[in-house]
Amino acid sequence: MEFRHLGIGHYFPPIAPNGRVYAVPLGQESQVEVFCLTPVGIIGAGIQLHWSEIIGCYYDGESWEIIPRNYSGRGMRFRRGLSCIMVIEGNEALTTHIQGYPIPMCVMNRIAFEQQRASEE
Repeated sequence: MEFRHLGIGHYFPPIAPNGRVYAVPLGQESQVEVFCLTPVGIIGAGIQLHWSEIIGCYYDGESWEIIPRNYSGRGMRFRRGLSCIMVIEGNEALTTHIQGYPIPMCVMNRIAFEQQRASEE
């Protein structure tokens, strides 16, 4: 995937910036803080993943998932269709979209962006 820099930290396709992500984990009914995006990776309750430790992610009709290498069988899976919001670092406003794209798509774009950037170094 090719990411074009649009200026002032914006890219297309849009990538999620650093901040807290709230979603509904699969098997639950209510939204909770599921992880934080940081410069080095994803940090959440009981999990710390560097960008390079994520082997994949997907988005289907009912859920979206981040698949970590070292936690096989225990991906981070969330319900789609229920509110997924983000609090962007340095801005306490809640957002459900970045440049018109839903937060889950932007998180997956961020994973691809960071992995691509690491492979170029």
